[in-house]
Amino acid sequence: MRAGKVAGVELVINNWFIAVVILFAVAGLVNKVLLIFSAVLCHELAHTLMAAGLGYKVRQVELLPFGAVARIDNLADAGATSEILIAAAGPLASMVLAVLCYSIIKEAGNWKAIVEFLGEVNLMLALFNLLPALPLDGGRILRALLCCRREYREATALVVTISYGIAIMLVVFAGAGYWLHATINVTIIVAAVFLFFSARKENDLAGFRAMRILAAKKTELTTRRIMPTSHLTALESTVLSDVICLFGSEAYYVVHIVDQNFRLCGTLSETEIWDGLMQRGIKSKLKEFLQ
Repeated sequence: MRAGKVAGVELVINNWFIAVVILFAVAGLVNKVLLIFSAVLCHELAHTLMAAGLGYKVRQVELLPFGAVARIDNLADAGATSEILIAAAGPLASMVLAVLCYSIIKEAGNWKAIVEFLGEVNLMLALFNLLPALPLDGGRILRALLCCRREYREATALVVTISYGIAIMLVVFAGAGYWLHATINVTIIVAAVFLFFSARKENDLAGFRAMRILAAKKTELTTRRIMPTSHLTALESTVLSDVICLFGSEAYYVVHIVDQNFRLCGTLSETEIWDGLMQRGIKSKLKEFLQ
């Protein structure tokens, strides 16, 4: 649900977030809902400020049940370092706010209960978002780290599998709570369902990223007629997947292929490699491109 714009950034409230708010409201915890809402906004503001500081334009912010997601133009095409910095900014801000709240509890007086609850909310927000599951910040950080060694789709698939495992563990945890105490923690159930379906969506979208990055590079090269280029050298027996995982978004890549005697056999552009991928598959060898 669209809730308007703030400083040119569109604010969207996720249906799962609305569901959690309704659950708290039914339980007579409206004040706590407002505190949770403020904590989530601060968390997302940290993401937004970091993205803006790195030169990215924030187009939309979507409030989720246990955090938020900023729709940042061209972030999906950014390098691993930028994605890690932006993802880590939210949990770090929440952790700082939690420490601040706990440090002033004794001086809070009549506000002690509110300050203590706000500290708990920010602490849980930071810890939950650091779980290595998509679309949480921890999952994005893990995927960015894996992309240093793996192709984006492979890295996403691995983190999605971990996300499914975490969702199952949350359900088991909720089931154990019901078995031991005869009570159901609805929040944990909502979190598990949210993670499962969100991770599946991330997996579905991963396949489009590589083509989108290449299209953006072609557009930039056509428009500017020049762009930074990175050169890689690989043996002709190298498997294609080992080359593609090294492709970043900051430059156009040219691969020089050498034989066992380190003599140049040929050169392939990034476009030729992606086109060849469709015909020969991810496990083909570079020498097959020269035949």
